[in-house]
Amino acid sequence: MEKEIRESYRITEKDFLQMSILRSRYLTPKENKIILRIVGIIATVGGAAAFINIRGNIYQTICWFLLIGVGLYVFSYYDVTDPFLTYKQAQAFYRYNSESFNSKTVIFTPTLFSINDDSHKLSVPPEYIHSAVEGKNTLIIFIDNEQYYFIPKRVLSEDKLSVIREIIGEEKYKKEV
Repeated sequence: MEKEIRESYRITEKDFLQMSILRSRYLTPKENKIILRIVGIIATVGGAAAFINIRGNIYQTICWFLLIGVGLYVFSYYDVTDPFLTYKQAQAFYRYNSESFNSKTVIFTPTLFSINDDSHKLSVPPEYIHSAVEGKNTLIIFIDNEQYYFIPKRVLSEDKLSVIREIIGEEKYKKEV
C-alpha cells in the first residue's frame, strides 16, 4: 500500500519567523561562521593583551576596550545578531504581506511532492527535491538553492515525518538541532 501524507494548514506569523531563522542558519556557510569566530577571538584576545600589557592614556584604554567589544560582537554574530536581524526582517515582511499567507495543502507520496494554495500549485517527483532540513518547529523543502517551501511541524506527527524522511531519502534530509 502506498503511503500518502496530506495536510492542510495556514501559515502563522510564528511559523514564518521560525522558518526564516532556520533557513538563515542552514544557508549560512560553515566557513563564514568559522572565520568570524576566529577573527572575534583574535580581536578579543588582542584587545585584552594590549590592555593588560600596554599602559597608556585613557584614549588607548578606550581603544583596547572597543577592540574587545568588536571582537565579542564578531565572535557572536551568527549566534545573536544574525538571528535577531532575521527575526525582525521576517516579522516586518509577514506583517506587511500577511494577506498573501493563505491556506496551503501539502501532499507527499513516494512518487509526488505537491504543495497548493490559492495562488499557485507545485508538483514534483521527490527525486527532484534538492534537500530538506528539519528544525525544531519547521520542515523546509528546497526544490533548488533558491526555491523552497516549508511545513510547520505542528501539523505533522512523528510518524508522518518518518514517512517524509523515507520518501525524500536520508542523503538529502538534514536534521538541525
